[in-house]
Amino acid sequence: MQKSISLFQVRPEKPDPEKLGVELIQRRLARIRHQMEQSQPVSDWLDVATAMWRMRQGGDDDSISGLISKPTVEDFPHYPTRLSSAERTRITAWVQKRVAAIPAGSPLSAKIPLEEREALTAAARGMRAVYLTEHQIDEAFAAVHKDFPWLVAVTEKAWRIALRRSQSGLPVGVGAMLLSGAPGLGKSAWARAVAQVLEVPSVEIDVGATGGVFDVQGIAQGWGSASKGKVVSVMVAERLGNPLIILDELDAGSSTAGTTRGSIPGLSKILMGMIEPSTAAAWTCPYFQVPVDLRHTSWVASTNDFAHIEQALLDRMTVIEIPNLTHQQLLGFAEREAKKRFDEEIVGAVVEQAERCLRRGYRLSLRHVVRLLDRVEEAADRPMLH
Repeated sequence: MQKSISLFQVRPEKPDPEKLGVELIQRRLARIRHQMEQSQPVSDWLDVATAMWRMRQGGDDDSISGLISKPTVEDFPHYPTRLSSAERTRITAWVQKRVAAIPAGSPLSAKIPLEEREALTAAARGMRAVYLTEHQIDEAFAAVHKDFPWLVAVTEKAWRIALRRSQSGLPVGVGAMLLSGAPGLGKSAWARAVAQVLEVPSVEIDVGATGGVFDVQGIAQGWGSASKGKVVSVMVAERLGNPLIILDELDAGSSTAGTTRGSIPGLSKILMGMIEPSTAAAWTCPYFQVPVDLRHTSWVASTNDFAHIEQALLDRMTVIEIPNLTHQQLLGFAEREAKKRFDEEIVGAVVEQAERCLRRGYRLSLRHVVRLLDRVEEAADRPMLH
């Protein structure tokens, strides 16, 4: 279920009361004129006036002077040319009262493209968030556990966090989590699965490849390469206020980030402000320069070793260390995934091959098993040679 929620503190620019008053007076006058033109007395008068005009002209006169003298509804004796003084005073007083009630606020910068300003304003008016009942959350995480049984500790922790949020009447989410463990344990795949069962949009950011700073928060206008961060981008695009952000290799985050005009704080410092509830409630987007409420955003970060991550950031996250997979867990994964692709005969061969590799001392991970399945599938689809 989705409900409306207020996240972007985008305040409209105060209109000029004088211009707005003139516009409303003109609209009111046009409406009165339209109603009068559609009335029966005006229609009857116009029929009589047109008939008299034809008599004077000796029939229809197509000359310019004849057409100019042809009567119209504007020639009606009581056709309104302006509103009464009392009506104008009433409209002007109403406009001044409404404009004074609009909270003051800086409009979006004119440097931001018009279509992006319009998109943000529209999203701010129509922002929603996903809410799930406790029963729905139970079913969602049961499905995750079925596909990721070796991550039972992670799933259980996320499930309990989501339940507490539901009980508090908050949008569904898992808070800020850090999953630490060897490569190939399915940490990022687990996060994607959670986003899917919770029915929230997700964004994956490869911190190891980009440093993460600009992808997460964006770059302010005036820095030469201004851009929106992926967090705000997905919220505006999807108009949902509780996305799940996946950060791969968080320990590779840059300590500082350079731009054409200097450097800005690194990823850890930026994430602290976006995760800590007190600052996340009104985090300022560098690109749009407006406060955004990020308290309902979920964060799932992964790392191979959290020893290089700042303690201040770790204190703001739920850190879970994931042990290496046992041989039995690897074989179970191989069997489950093989059953999704092949018949029983090939499934048995795949599991046997994985078991043989383990007996020989190979250190298999989930990625190795997936590659093995891909090779088997490719061989099975290869045409027979005659």
